[in-house]
Amino acid sequence: MIRLLLIAIAHSFFISMACCQSLTVNDMLALSSLSPKNFNSYMNKKGYLQGDRGFRNDEIAITFFAKKKPRESDSLVIDRRVEIYKEDEVYSFVLHTSSRDEYLDGRKWLRKTGFFCSDNSDTSQVMSLQYQKKTITVLAKTGEEDNRPTYTFLLQKKRLPDPAAIQYAEDLLKFNSHEYLVGFFGENKVKKDYYYFSEKELRKCSVLFGNTNKQVIFIWDDEANYCNLSYILISSILPTRSAVQYNGIVGQNKWQLKNGIYAGMSLKEMLQLNGKDFEFYGRNSEFSFMVVPSGTGSIDFKKTGMILGCIGCNVSGLLEKSKVNASDAVADNLAMYIYYIMISK
Repeated sequence: MIRLLLIAIAHSFFISMACCQSLTVNDMLALSSLSPKNFNSYMNKKGYLQGDRGFRNDEIAITFFAKKKPRESDSLVIDRRVEIYKEDEVYSFVLHTSSRDEYLDGRKWLRKTGFFCSDNSDTSQVMSLQYQKKTITVLAKTGEEDNRPTYTFLLQKKRLPDPAAIQYAEDLLKFNSHEYLVGFFGENKVKKDYYYFSEKELRKCSVLFGNTNKQVIFIWDDEANYCNLSYILISSILPTRSAVQYNGIVGQNKWQLKNGIYAGMSLKEMLQLNGKDFEFYGRNSEFSFMVVPSGTGSIDFKKTGMILGCIGCNVSGLLEKSKVNASDAVADNLAMYIYYIMISK
């Protein structure tokens, strides 16, 4: 009888411990790897109960609340809840806690396990930070609810595209961060570098297949976190710090646009492909040899920026004009070709 009583007490103790246990960022990563049908059972095992279902962006949103330990002092209660919702085919997992220590421990764990974070300062500082590792992004941020501090981890795990879907240069616009590129192509194929935006201005960038005939520069709106794609740059000669130091030979770039354009295409071929005449800036312009952004013809020069190169054109008086018609340059037998291709979303 006494033995049964002890077992019952122990059983009750372990249940109460399970009910009040914390949920770590590591647990959230495990949750994100499950199929949606297993979310509920996993959260129950972690001591969380499902609340009412709601809607977010026309998709079902589920909230789980941590079970509270009986007779727990109100002053010691740690509020925890987890939200799960789907947006643009990507699931978001949000862990809320009122514990500052849990928040700081979670951030330390992310850095320790290889997540990239642009802020290298002491992780004991309470501030909002972004952590990235291949297909996973975690935003750690602070806030306030009902006049109490709250700490949040927002985790998103993207799916990698089908390799067969990456055929043309435009397909590379799917990759919205350096880490996502690493997740798909591999760490040895993607490197962080500096892009010469001008003679005096450098910008952080990522280079895919550097110093090869498939090299591409990724320019980010968020340089610190190497994410939020601004545009990509395709050329056989890239204006990066590592390219300047490279002494080898890089062949003609193999990336091609869906409309057939490629770096190295002659101005004559480009004119035929467009079906209409277009202009580019003269050599003395601030935008020397850049095709004037316009939407006339088959090529949308507003989304596809191009800078031309020219062989033996120093004596051409035509290029002294502020703007030059492509048809005039072709008629003048100028050896002009596509030097850089810039593609934006």
